[in-house]
Amino acid sequence: MTAELRRKDRIMASRPEMELLLERMPVGRLGLITAEGPYVVALNYLFFEGHIYFHSGQAGRKIEALRADPSVCFLVDDVGPQVLFEKGCGISQIYQSVVCFGKAEFVGGFGEKKRILDAMVRKFVLPGQPLPVMEDRNIENTLVVKIVIESMSGKENRLSPTHVVLADHRS
Repeated sequence: MTAELRRKDRIMASRPEMELLLERMPVGRLGLITAEGPYVVALNYLFFEGHIYFHSGQAGRKIEALRADPSVCFLVDDVGPQVLFEKGCGISQIYQSVVCFGKAEFVGGFGEKKRILDAMVRKFVLPGQPLPVMEDRNIENTLVVKIVIESMSGKENRLSPTHVVLADHRS
């Protein structure tokens, strides 16, 4: 997709900055095309070696959609507080977001699936905590999906010293 961002002042500065957001966030939203129309699902993921990975069961709406059409959209965002703003309705949202478009591929081979799942587990286990042991049969029964990113764009509205925070719904 090649539509230009309307708010040029909100474009995220660089691809490395977008990749840092992809590495940092725990949940992303996967957009798919199904026979019934668009479908979006939130999921844990891993941004690793320039690709987005997630795991799944062997069947379901998401997997059916990917088998029918591997074209995907993937969104991550970090939402901050709402602040006073001198334009529009008088408030604005602080945020960073990255949208990726690409193609999904199913990762084959036990060794590669294990390598990706190990990296994913390391992302989510707290430092100092033991890593869970994955049984071979569980790895074999798990689908690992790789999103090959074809394009990426990022937007942000950063908090500045002049902003007055109205509400912050982050816990």
